[in-house]
Amino acid sequence: MEIKKMSSYLAQVAQQMDLSAVRSAEDGKATNVRDGQVPPDRVDFSREAQEMAQVKKVMMERDELRAERVDHLQQMVENRTYKVEPEEIAARMLDELI
Repeated sequence: MEIKKMSSYLAQVAQQMDLSAVRSAEDGKATNVRDGQVPPDRVDFSREAQEMAQVKKVMMERDELRAERVDHLQQMVENRTYKVEPEEIAARMLDELI
């Protein structure tokens, strides 16, 4: 049984298909077939992924602000300092309807 090196086979396939990078079986790093250089590792996120990360960040900040407000209101209720103002509630309800 004959065992051949995978790196030479991959280099031949890349040349035939005109690919610029292949995975070397010996060192596990991508190499540029044309000049033998090892490109640096790089990660690119899509525009949608970046937008989703930004939305998630804003939502987390919003949730933190909401939690602070809920805690504040809860303390006011417990301390009996929270006052219901029916006129203000009615005015807001009418504003939403109109």
